[in-house]
Amino acid sequence: MARALDTLELFDELKSSFTEDQAHVLSKALRQVEEARLEELATKQDLINLETRIDARLVALEGKIIKWIVGLAVALFSALIAILLKLP
Repeated sequence: MARALDTLELFDELKSSFTEDQAHVLSKALRQVEEARLEELATKQDLINLETRIDARLVALEGKIIKWIVGLAVALFSALIAILLKLP
């Protein structure tokens, strides 16, 4: 699981190498980058919505496949009857 960025801890670490103002700006910038990244993550609700849409598409596709199979079966059966009627 992703861990939130601890800006206070980061700030304290940055202060050892940068001025306090620089450390503050860097920690703020890194926090903004992390927030932007976290906004792009999918939530459980996003995944549930995706699953629902996929299920709906599968049901529609299943219906189309059944129509094609029935149509082909009727066509093949009709062709078979026509061939059998032509035989002497």
